[in-house]
Amino acid sequence: MANQRQQKQKLLEILRLLQRETDAEHPIKCSEIIARLSQNKISAERKSVYSDLEILRQAGWDIRYRKNEGYWLNPRYSLAQLKLLSDAVSSLTMLSAVQAEQLNGALMAECPRFQQPQLTPILPADHTSGADILANIDQILRALRESVEIEFRYFDITVHKQKRYRRQSQTYQLFPYALIRENQRYYCVGYSFHHQGFSHYRLDKMEQIRLKKEPLARLPFDLKEYTARSFGMYASDPVNMTLRFDLSLANTVFDRFGQDILITRITDQDFDVNLTLSVAPPFLGWLFQFGRRVRILQPQSLKDQLREAAEATLSTLNDEASDS
Repeated sequence: MANQRQQKQKLLEILRLLQRETDAEHPIKCSEIIARLSQNKISAERKSVYSDLEILRQAGWDIRYRKNEGYWLNPRYSLAQLKLLSDAVSSLTMLSAVQAEQLNGALMAECPRFQQPQLTPILPADHTSGADILANIDQILRALRESVEIEFRYFDITVHKQKRYRRQSQTYQLFPYALIRENQRYYCVGYSFHHQGFSHYRLDKMEQIRLKKEPLARLPFDLKEYTARSFGMYASDPVNMTLRFDLSLANTVFDRFGQDILITRITDQDFDVNLTLSVAPPFLGWLFQFGRRVRILQPQSLKDQLREAAEATLSTLNDEASDS
């Protein structure tokens, strides 16, 4: 019985050693494995180590070998993949700093120790310390899985940084249809029987989420259409436009709209682009920053919108100047 327990312990210790200490550039020889096991008071012979390595291979672990150099575990994720995941976690300001560090710690455990410094994220200073977002996600996923309605309280933050609950702290009811991420925030999208329509709520502003017991039937719902309509923040019909940009802005334009945009004209000084977009204040502000390096060729309605925005800004500045 004791030998059987030690055999299982040896197998797990070999796996941990391969995970933490090896990759293609840092293989480990069988003699080194035996020495490391001995440091942990686990006896082993070459034959038993070879057998354990084969057991791990058969269990699905991608263990590689290079003659005269040794063994290593080919990781499930590349360092580049882990870096992308780590940065995505760090960018979620709705997570607390502790939650972000815990998730990044789990990601770092997926690579050898000598790669971990390259993965260490720099956490933004504005991570929240509010709602337990992970617990909320668990509850919403469970409601989606069980097809049940939820109830919860919903709050805003006042200028004094205090919670103010909506509806005098009365609970909301929602039948969840989806959990989505938009603008670094998670939202629960669902059907509100109170409003007789679909609504969405920020997960980090939801509290005391409780699941009801009775499963419900879902209505037809187009999540893609709802997201496009609701999360532009400034929903409007798309507008076909032609813009003329200075040639120096080519990289900036491609960064914003991608390289598949329709370029209708190119000269040594500028180029014309045809776009179909919903016109919102952030887009007008983006155009403003380029001054004379961008021109609106058509439509006239977009020229009028930009002119009105400029006049409103100038009027505000003039009012401030007269007040001072």
